[in-house]
Amino acid sequence: MADEGYEEQHARLLEGLAASIREKGLAQTQVTDIVRHARASRRTFYKHFPDKDSCFVELTHQMSMLLLEQVGAAIDRDAPLATQIDQAIDTYVDILVNEPGLTATWASPSLGERVIIAQREGVERYAQLVLSVVEADAERDPDVDRVSLPRAYMVVSGVQQAIIRAVARGEDLGELGTEIKAFMKAVLAGQPAPAR
Repeated sequence: MADEGYEEQHARLLEGLAASIREKGLAQTQVTDIVRHARASRRTFYKHFPDKDSCFVELTHQMSMLLLEQVGAAIDRDAPLATQIDQAIDTYVDILVNEPGLTATWASPSLGERVIIAQREGVERYAQLVLSVVEADAERDPDVDRVSLPRAYMVVSGVQQAIIRAVARGEDLGELGTEIKAFMKAVLAGQPAPAR
């Protein structure tokens, strides 16, 4: 029973960090803000995390896993690869647009090395998802070329950097989503990008 209480506190602290980021941004968030949103004490916070960065690293991992799960669930694995790309990017961009405060943390100048490593691990997981989607499609369609994990990583990391750039500039992620789809279809499904 004590473990349930600990886990509940832990989850509340992570949500407290997310709520504070939504309210005032990552750079302005302090431990006092996190515990206020979590309705916990500083002492409780420090039982769970040594510092704000550690809490944010875990939140980054949790957000990445949730995004990956939702994107993976949105893909119809029996559809053509181009359709799967549309489904994945539409879901991904919708999630990012609905969480502007948390999405903005990707472009935050206050990210520490541990957060950047957590983001890199998230990119690796997305690259694995891209690899599995393309592999499954290549099994069904001999015209689909298989991709290597390094190529999938390049695609995902390029997309992530484009999103960071757009967020930092306050650009519309919906418009960027169209460009991401065209890019991914050109690289992964061999479809020429539409002329602009």
